[in-house]
Amino acid sequence: MQTIKLRLKDEVSGGVGGVARVPVEADSLTPDKLAGKSEAEIKAVKVWWGNREEKTGDLFEVSVEGEEGEGEGEEAAASADEVKVVFEGDLSRVKHIGDGMKAGEIEANGDVDMHCGAMMQGGKITVRGNADCWAGREMKGGELVIEGDAGANLCAMYRGEMTGMTGGKVVVGGNADECAGQYMAGGEILIKGNAGMLAGLNMQGGKITIEGDAVMPGADMTGGEITVKGKVLDRMPSFRLVETTVGEDGGEYKKYIGDLAMTERKAKGVLFVK
Repeated sequence: MQTIKLRLKDEVSGGVGGVARVPVEADSLTPDKLAGKSEAEIKAVKVWWGNREEKTGDLFEVSVEGEEGEGEGEEAAASADEVKVVFEGDLSRVKHIGDGMKAGEIEANGDVDMHCGAMMQGGKITVRGNADCWAGREMKGGELVIEGDAGANLCAMYRGEMTGMTGGKVVVGGNADECAGQYMAGGEILIKGNAGMLAGLNMQGGKITIEGDAVMPGADMTGGEITVKGKVLDRMPSFRLVETTVGEDGGEYKKYIGDLAMTERKAKGVLFVK
C-alpha cells in the first residue's frame, strides 16, 4: 500500500481570510494517475493554478509512504487499487479532487471546492468536511462520502448535458443544496440531512434517499425512486397517490407515481413519503 500525502502550501492558500486567490485544479492527482510514480515524479506532475500550469511540488508539500507501484500503462493502472492520496491544508479553493478517478482511495481533510468526484468511475473518495457545487457530477461508479454538507447540483449533469449520475454511490452526512441528482439515470444517493429545492429534478433512474426534509422533490422525473423520511414541503401536485406501503426500515410510507406533468406514458418515477 502506498500513501501519497499532498499538503497545500500556506503561500498558495494565503489570500484574504485564508482563501486562495485563485483555485487549484487537482484532477491530475488521482491514484490511477500517480500509481507507480516516485516522490520526485509526483512533484513534477503539472496542475492548473488559475490560468497557468505549475508543478505539483511548487503548490503542495509532497510525501510518499510505502512502496511504489511497478510498471507503466495498464500495469500501473492496476496498482492504483493500492494507492491512497491524502489532501491536507486549506482545500476550500482546490477543485476537481478525484475528477475522473478509476481506482484507489482519496481522503480530503477539510472543505473542498467544486467538482469533487466529478466523472468518477471507481475507487473511493472521503471528504472530511463540506463539498461545494457539482460534487459527483456525472458520476459513473465508485463511492463518494461527504461527511459535511454538499453544495448545489450534487451528482447532477453539467450545463448543456442531458444525463447526470449513472452509477456508484454517494453519501452526504449533512444537508444537500438544490437540484441534487438532476437528470440522474442510475446509482444511489443517500442524504442524511435535508435536501434543498428540486432534488431529483428530471430524474430518469437510480435511487435517492433523504433522511431529513425535502422541498419539491421529483419535479419532471420520468424514472427512478426517491424516498423522503422527513417532511415534504411543497409536494408537486402532479404526483398520484397509489398506496400506503411498508419501507425497508419497517416504517409506513405513502407511494406516489409521477411526474404526471411529463404525461402519463412517461411518468415512471416513484416517490415514497413517510
